[in-house]
Amino acid sequence: MDQNQRFHTLRHSWKAALCGLLAVSMCACSAPSSASSGIPQVEDSPLVDDSLYVLHEENTDTPLNGQGAAVAFVADTDGTDTGPDAALWRGVQAFADTFSYTAQLYQTEEASLESRENALRSAAESGAAMVVCRGEDMAAALYNIQNNYPSVAYLCLDAEPHAEDYTSYQTAVNTHCVLFNEEQAAYLAGYATVMDGRTKLGFVGSESMPGIVRCCTGFLQGVDAAAQSQGVQASVEVWYVGSEDAYDVVTQRMSEWYGDGIEAVMAAGDGTLQGCIDAAQGTGAVVIGTDWDSTGNDSVVLTSAMKNYSLTVQHKLYEYFSAGGWGQGGGTTDRVGASEYAVGLPQVNWRMAYFGQREYEKLYQNLHDSVIKVEKLSDVSSLPETPNVAVNILG
Repeated sequence: MDQNQRFHTLRHSWKAALCGLLAVSMCACSAPSSASSGIPQVEDSPLVDDSLYVLHEENTDTPLNGQGAAVAFVADTDGTDTGPDAALWRGVQAFADTFSYTAQLYQTEEASLESRENALRSAAESGAAMVVCRGEDMAAALYNIQNNYPSVAYLCLDAEPHAEDYTSYQTAVNTHCVLFNEEQAAYLAGYATVMDGRTKLGFVGSESMPGIVRCCTGFLQGVDAAAQSQGVQASVEVWYVGSEDAYDVVTQRMSEWYGDGIEAVMAAGDGTLQGCIDAAQGTGAVVIGTDWDSTGNDSVVLTSAMKNYSLTVQHKLYEYFSAGGWGQGGGTTDRVGASEYAVGLPQVNWRMAYFGQREYEKLYQNLHDSVIKVEKLSDVSSLPETPNVAVNILG
């Protein structure tokens, strides 16, 4: 069964309290709490910026004092300077600093299953109470070792433990997984891009994997909703490269797209972002990142359809340690999104000229409250209804 179809129903909701906090300040404010839930409060609403978020003690129900117990993060080969692993490591460190734990970093030395297994073993054998990792490659390594360390808890984001060839999945009782509603993040980015005045758009994905397809279909739905609200017609060129090593072919194709007048392109998957950025230089076109805040990479990056890794890992670590274990969450997967403030657009580098952050806040709140519903479509053969968008899927 496809791993993206195997998630369990979300068992816990993170109760949100709106404190009127601007993202750039991120000052803490107390929120009403439920003594029975033990789940921390999100201090802000759509204006939470993942790069600045810290879960404060006053927004939790159960005091924690880790007394130096170790939380280990195992980074993949790209390291923690930038990208999703950088955001996760920042979240692990923030949690450790707030609640008196020790954050430990382990680095995968080379891009192989054996190297990833070795890094996970080193983390488990260090005495860490919790080991955090992310992504499909790490999930394949975790699949092989999770049962070998039953006293160690694992938190895996963006994937579920699976055999290297994807023929089998198993999440052990000491492991908990988190998947994100990436289609919601992409919806926000598509909507904002059109509201900012761009209607000739593109989407490039490294492969037609379910998560990348959900980004595309969420993007299309956001573009369509904004085009309808503005009474305009939009167009989106869609291209799945078919390879993770996509830089050269992406740069060439994007140069052609920008030359044909495409104003903005969402890049999803390995090898696509930098190719889009490099091709956009001097054209006036912009790029939309996915998964993590890539606005710091280049000024041509308009925004990013983000997964709020730092916020999510802080909340999940608190959930585990305040309850003394995964409980019923062991061996299961949660899927999180706007309801938990787990996806969004970056706030610090807001580059929209005509679509303001307050307008974005209203849009996000409607998504959070399920006033707006985004279809979760994971197959390239299933496209959303987009009467205001002409969609052209390229071979």
